[in-house]
Amino acid sequence: MVTAMPIVKRTFSIPDKISAELDQTIPNQERSKFIAQTLAEALKQRNRDKLVQAIDDVEAWEPTDEPVVETIRKIREAQSARLADNQ
Repeated sequence: MVTAMPIVKRTFSIPDKISAELDQTIPNQERSKFIAQTLAEALKQRNRDKLVQAIDDVEAWEPTDEPVVETIRKIREAQSARLADNQ
């Protein structure tokens, strides 16, 4: 069963050229749906980009002879310090 999401009316300003292209390309009765879908896709992409950046920011750890538990402790400490610096 698909549940309809609540609708919220919003006001945005966009450049004239984009507005004119939207008017010429998308029928009036489909514009809200088109804009909602486009925004949803853009937000998903932005979240994906943030996740990829977070993965890219993880520092590589070189193998060592120390016990695995010690390596994990150091990784956690480094991540905690990095998170504390970002706050």
